[in-house]
Amino acid sequence: MKRLWQRWDDFWFAPQSLLGLAFMRILLCGTMFYLYSVRLSNLHYYTDESWIPKSLAIEVMPELSRPLFLWAFWPDSFNPLMHGLLVFFLGCLTLGVGGRIFAALAWVIGAGFIQRNYSVNFGADIIANLFLFYMIFANSCERLSIINLFRKKTYFKNADILSSLMIRMMQFQICVIYAYTGFEKLKGGSWWDGTALWSVMANPQMTTMDFSFLRSIPWIIPIMAYLTILFEVYFPAMVAWPKTRNVWLLIGVAFHMGIGVFMGLGPFATTMMSTYFLFIDPLILEQKVLPLVSKLDRRRI
Repeated sequence: MKRLWQRWDDFWFAPQSLLGLAFMRILLCGTMFYLYSVRLSNLHYYTDESWIPKSLAIEVMPELSRPLFLWAFWPDSFNPLMHGLLVFFLGCLTLGVGGRIFAALAWVIGAGFIQRNYSVNFGADIIANLFLFYMIFANSCERLSIINLFRKKTYFKNADILSSLMIRMMQFQICVIYAYTGFEKLKGGSWWDGTALWSVMANPQMTTMDFSFLRSIPWIIPIMAYLTILFEVYFPAMVAWPKTRNVWLLIGVAFHMGIGVFMGLGPFATTMMSTYFLFIDPLILEQKVLPLVSKLDRRRI
């Protein structure tokens, strides 16, 4: 019993390398920085001039996820300032500056804009802000920080108890997201008969190229639909087993790159793939990936 408890305790709270979390921070916050920088010229969607006045901002949200109060505590006239601060905090986090404090500030402002006009948000907004919330409690800027170019360090710290817990929670969260979306697809008849993807690929407003040629090879559509469900439903089990983990992550990269390229959902794709760094063996990251950005992890004596 003691051994079982020790393994449980080590799983959640044992010190871990922070390198995977640092790579995730760069890709996640970099994606958010790009996404919200682009929106600086479209802030009218978050004012009463759009179709959602502030008095009704919460009412249009799904009842199950409706907050008790609106996090957008500032008047709409302050939107440019607050959105500018959001972009600034996300830019700093991408460079490894600000840590938990900037993550908390960015999350509060980001949540405020999401709630201010929930109808104009994308999946990338919701998922990215969800993982940004976890990063509030994790030491994500210890590794791969621009500050490491200027400060003396003889070693890098491993994750503290709270950071280790958050890494596990984020791993668990992405597994829940995949499994939930996979099982939700099983509720739709179009996924059972294999035609679900055709309703998307045949709509030129939802794709970046013309897929009408697939009508001549219709068997591809149901195969892609069934593979999508299998990938999502079995994601938790496959990444939990070390022998299949890397293969499933590579499948996920191909899956999301396809979504990003052919459906124009690049920010959503990079947001989801950012969590994959949490599953990669730190030794692989140290030996194969880190040399590409070694200056940001420079040790000085």
